[in-house]
Amino acid sequence: MTLGNGRFTAYFTRLMGVPLTLLSRMRHAAWMWVIIWLGARLTAQSAYVQLIHTVADVVGVGLPAFPIVLDSIDVYISADGGSTWTLAVPDFKFRQATPFIALPANNNQLRAGIAPGDATGSGGILLQYPIPSLAPDAYYVAAIAGTIDFSTSQPDVDVDIYYFSPARNATTGSGANDVDILLFHGSPDAGPVSYYWTEDRTQHAYVRDGYLSYRGYSTGYRTLPSRNFLVLGDSANANIILPKGFYYPDRSNAFWGGQSAGVIFVSGYVSTSDPAKQLGVHIALPNGTVQPLSPEDVRRLQVVHNAADPALAQVDIHPGTFPNPDLIQLDFRQAIPAIFVTGTGDVPVIFSARGNTTNPLATVNLTLPPAGSNAAVFAQGVVNPSNFAANPNNISTAFGLKDFTGVKGVEAAGSFAAMAFHGVTDAPTVDVEIVGVGTVSNLSYGSSSAAPVTFASGVARRININVGPSTVASFDLSQTQARDQVGSIIFASGFLNRANNQNGPAFGLYIVYPTGEVEQLSLASGINRGPIGEVRVSTWPTMAGSWTVAVSAGAASKLPYRLVSTTGQVLEEGAWEVPGAGSWVYTVPADAYSAGVYLLQVGESTYRLLK
Repeated sequence: MTLGNGRFTAYFTRLMGVPLTLLSRMRHAAWMWVIIWLGARLTAQSAYVQLIHTVADVVGVGLPAFPIVLDSIDVYISADGGSTWTLAVPDFKFRQATPFIALPANNNQLRAGIAPGDATGSGGILLQYPIPSLAPDAYYVAAIAGTIDFSTSQPDVDVDIYYFSPARNATTGSGANDVDILLFHGSPDAGPVSYYWTEDRTQHAYVRDGYLSYRGYSTGYRTLPSRNFLVLGDSANANIILPKGFYYPDRSNAFWGGQSAGVIFVSGYVSTSDPAKQLGVHIALPNGTVQPLSPEDVRRLQVVHNAADPALAQVDIHPGTFPNPDLIQLDFRQAIPAIFVTGTGDVPVIFSARGNTTNPLATVNLTLPPAGSNAAVFAQGVVNPSNFAANPNNISTAFGLKDFTGVKGVEAAGSFAAMAFHGVTDAPTVDVEIVGVGTVSNLSYGSSSAAPVTFASGVARRININVGPSTVASFDLSQTQARDQVGSIIFASGFLNRANNQNGPAFGLYIVYPTGEVEQLSLASGINRGPIGEVRVSTWPTMAGSWTVAVSAGAASKLPYRLVSTTGQVLEEGAWEVPGAGSWVYTVPADAYSAGVYLLQVGESTYRLLK
């Protein structure tokens, strides 16, 4: 029921039997108390603001006509639009922060005033800024950021206060080591940056966690495990990261002082001769404590298992110590996604058979690639070279790590990039020709191309492996393998001659992506293995008796073969004697097998046989 004021009074009087004049006096008194109570309630309500000083410039040195000193300031607050002022933060210096300060909520007359740190009162206020109306019981971060241009006789002050809400004074995470982090970019000449967290990553190291523009905050707080590492990179080119990343320790460290949230802010200049104003990354804790984050060298790294020795088919990789709970488990031709690796110098890397924690297979040292680089590390070679074919170029085939830099993990829209790597111990120096694109020349075992080759994505390409003027093998990179905006590594793998290498994995060409995915490229032709020449095999279906196999060879040799079922069962294997150059016919008995499909492996190729 909706009633006007007079009708409401009459109704209430009839209901209660109270005289109208008395009710009127009571009503006015009650409303007066309500108004007084509400006013007191509203003026008592507070919001909470943490202030962070990120302005590196000093104004006033040699400029007495313009005596502003922003590396030490007094911050005043007015609740009445600037008529009266209260000193809130005295002697506030560059890279300092306040704890959360209570300010009146729901007040659109709030203003902040900045005076030089040596001012004697509010009369020294030279810059004023409106403060937005603050919500009751809400938390805000307010960073003072900007620049001062000294190029004119009257410096141009471009300084403002940038707010973020809702701020946090403690973690929202449930883990004992969780911390909540907000980022702020206050470095004038660093430009826009991408940022990456090395811990708790859900994607490979070329996928940024976020983007920061100058004077901007991250999209919100992120709950992270403590003992984390922050990497900054170029916003326009995700292949570029800064050589130094920034580390904060575990939450149990005295660094935190019992706090569990913070604002990490970038401040200072990339280019300056003043050490106190150089680019730095700090964290402001809720109690106002500011700590610098420790810088360390950082680079991207991807590890690929390409050691074809059958003894290394499945390995555990232990970085640093043995056994190491942070081991990496890889099978032959598997890779990990690109990751961030911090530190400097040599790191011992120990390989053991899968699950073996007592007997290492091999221990090698990895010299970490240069800071800021994108690198790949290939596990290569054989444990006992005397049991395998020697390299034609007399390059050691002993088991070890082959690393190289210059990798690109991302490309521009419409483009795909690939580096080439030679990982076949018994193969000679080759040229890798990407037909219609270009050639990577003189690639010997264990070496890579100097830089990626970039070409249009989504287009199938023929890749020829050439020795001198001869093409020894051709492979097809499919249009789906030439992924858009992706950088990759195409690598040669296996043994060129399995018979001389303990019947290890066959030669092939593979591609690895930053995600860690490895795919095989299709063989487009037979493989020329040097003395035997090019081997081409043709087969015909048989109704009974045997399959007939025609071989065209360039020289005398042995040609291994194996007949297997579609389930992988080996039915027959051996080696044909190839007398010399020419065409030769061999047979594979078929009468013992039922009708169906079979697979014949001849040399490095597989053919479907029908009965």
